[in-house]
Amino acid sequence: MKLNQLKKAAAKAQQDLQLAERKAADLQQKAKAAKAKSEQTRLEYKHARKSSKQAKKLALAAEDQAREQTRVLEKAQKRLAKALNKLRQGKGKQKGKPARPAAVAGPSAPPKRAPTKQPAVAPKTQKPAAGSRSPSAAAGSATPRSVIPTV
Repeated sequence: MKLNQLKKAAAKAQQDLQLAERKAADLQQKAKAAKAKSEQTRLEYKHARKSSKQAKKLALAAEDQAREQTRVLEKAQKRLAKALNKLRQGKGKQKGKPARPAAVAGPSAPPKRAPTKQPAVAPKTQKPAAGSRSPSAAAGSATPRSVIPTV
């Protein structure tokens, strides 16, 4: 009977060993999965920190830019207020003083007209020396032709 009990004990030990091996394999798989998940989480955390750092940098840059824009706007507003004050002061002086008489009591100049477009004239070529021209050609060119623009 001892042999039977020994065989049963050996079979039980074999089953326990197989069960322990399966549990060890499961634990190894779980450990591997946990390690992979841990690495993934570490990378995500690293990425999140990097993104956070970059976001802080961008926020600081945006604040600096906004501060600069505000400073430029305030400067422009000061210049505008100063110009408006000068303009008001200038108008106040004009209203308070009587108009000065003109220094020359001559007729006032008519308002200038806008320049009219001249018709296209062929460019003049350089004339030869006066000695080489015929007397009739010299007499004919004594009176210059005037160009009258059409309005």
